[in-house]
Amino acid sequence: MTWLKSPFTRYERGDFILIIIGGVGIFWSLPAFVMLLIDVDPGARGLAMPLLVLFGIGNILGLGFILLGLRLCSYPGSLTYRITHGQISR
Repeated sequence: MTWLKSPFTRYERGDFILIIIGGVGIFWSLPAFVMLLIDVDPGARGLAMPLLVLFGIGNILGLGFILLGLRLCSYPGSLTYRITHGQISR
């Protein structure tokens, strides 16, 4: 399986900008997502579902950026490298 090259990175290994982008995305969307799941104002129920979808997409994108960043920053032979490259059983 070939992975796409990220337009956010300039170097082959060690560029951790994807981890930063993913962390910011999770930092912004996860608290709002959890608060909407826990307690929604009864008057704002019509707005809650689109916001849940929007923040859920933000969480998924943030997690994806973090995983791609870990894949890029991991060194061959490390556990992170084996997990992100699908070689867990070695």
